[in-house]
Amino acid sequence: MQWCQHRSYDLHVLDDGVEVDLDWWNGHLDRAGHDLRLRGRNLDGEIVEYGNATIQRNDLRISTDLAVGEHDSLGLLFLCAAWQGSHKHRRAARRFPDVMNPHLTHPDENPVAKTLAVLDYCVRNRELPEHPTETRSGWPDAPGVGVSLMATFLWAVNASVYGGPAQLIDQYGVSTLIHEGWLEDPSVTGFTRRRYDRYVELITSWANEIDTRPELVEMWLVQRWSARLDDARFGSYNAPTLF
Repeated sequence: MQWCQHRSYDLHVLDDGVEVDLDWWNGHLDRAGHDLRLRGRNLDGEIVEYGNATIQRNDLRISTDLAVGEHDSLGLLFLCAAWQGSHKHRRAARRFPDVMNPHLTHPDENPVAKTLAVLDYCVRNRELPEHPTETRSGWPDAPGVGVSLMATFLWAVNASVYGGPAQLIDQYGVSTLIHEGWLEDPSVTGFTRRRYDRYVELITSWANEIDTRPELVEMWLVQRWSARLDDARFGSYNAPTLF
């Protein structure tokens, strides 16, 4: 409660920036055949297209200037992946999402059509589409988009789920919840839609109880586990500090 209440949503959440290797991401986009290009900001705040650049969490919005290409929603997805995979305090590793559908029914079919349909629905309706017969997990069938990346995308488009406003989900944060006694599946990759809804509901209820934002609660969970890992490496555990 103290950690969250001593932090500002605008400063600590929206301004949470990471250094992204634009050449790595744009090179992978080119080789995958995507008409997309990611950009970032230099130390002066100017938009750049090459080398290492900063992307802040506030840049993960559908109106962002940092993802340029034919499909806004797909560009936003890759921007979310770049931010998430470059964050030093999160578990997600840098991984290029393969959003191509491996099961095309016709040679002329757009290989990214299935993923695009899901992403565009989320942007338009600010919620996930319901396809109960497509996947046993309850998540829509979007090739290449895992649970953690989908959650980040949902947050970026201001979507909601049954538990409340969509929130990021990271393995470090879930590990903290399990350590504190939450009786759910410890692996984020195995989260069903219902389990993610319960996760969001828990984060939201904690935030309401202590009069803060759910994003700050999620950030505390992640940084607390990161601090535990530092303790294991260096021998002195320090919980996230107040100041």
